[in-house]
Amino acid sequence: MTVPAPSDPALAAASSPPGHARPNVPRSAASFLAMMAGLVVIKIVVARWMPGAFASPSQALVFSWLWIGSLTALGLVGVWFASRTGFPETWDPAVPLRDRLLLPIVAGVILGAIAMVVDAATGWSALVAQQMHLPSIHIAFPASLFIYPGGALIVNILYYLVPIPLLLWIVSLITRGRWAQQAFWVVGVCAALIEPLSQDFGLPGHPGIMAVTFAQDLALNLAQVAAFRRAGFGASVVLRVSFYLIWHVVWGALRG
Repeated sequence: MTVPAPSDPALAAASSPPGHARPNVPRSAASFLAMMAGLVVIKIVVARWMPGAFASPSQALVFSWLWIGSLTALGLVGVWFASRTGFPETWDPAVPLRDRLLLPIVAGVILGAIAMVVDAATGWSALVAQQMHLPSIHIAFPASLFIYPGGALIVNILYYLVPIPLLLWIVSLITRGRWAQQAFWVVGVCAALIEPLSQDFGLPGHPGIMAVTFAQDLALNLAQVAAFRRAGFGASVVLRVSFYLIWHVVWGALRG
């Protein structure tokens, strides 16, 4: 069923999509904190048994205790705003498991396979690694098996969980809840552009490669935006983890 929109215009966009009840905020926050607990375990495992595993200092920085604490606080804020702007719970039992798990895994695997084919055809990851003075952009196996799922969670918090619901809530204040669906896609596309715009224009002299990598990264991010809206934050994380397992873990191990 469709839940009627709240009378408060500040929250007018908070009505859930058809088929979803209003989110249970404490349960949604608990699911998010369980994910962050997993990130803490990854941090401890890597620090104890795989020191120096990160490919760059910036990767190591986002796994610091300060970053983890800050991301936890920011993520809880994002969970609250998500509950006010029509998103399902973090891991919503009302959403079919197919939408929360199966479809995100399939999408992530397909997008990861596409990234592998593109890299094999263009060699762009080797060019980027050479430019960054790194042996590879991929973290070596087996550390990659731990670090990339944690990285997927971090990326999702920064790119989706915090900015999309917050901006959507602000837009609902301005528009008094009108055009909620259109507003979501405007905000969602802007969020989906963050990663490709910040990462895919670093190979001067290779416009074709930059265009292809931009397109594939935009497709990945748009898929995650759609998964977040349709099935909740957990589904978006599952999609990114599945992508990373193919692209960074499997391909990284094959490329040595």
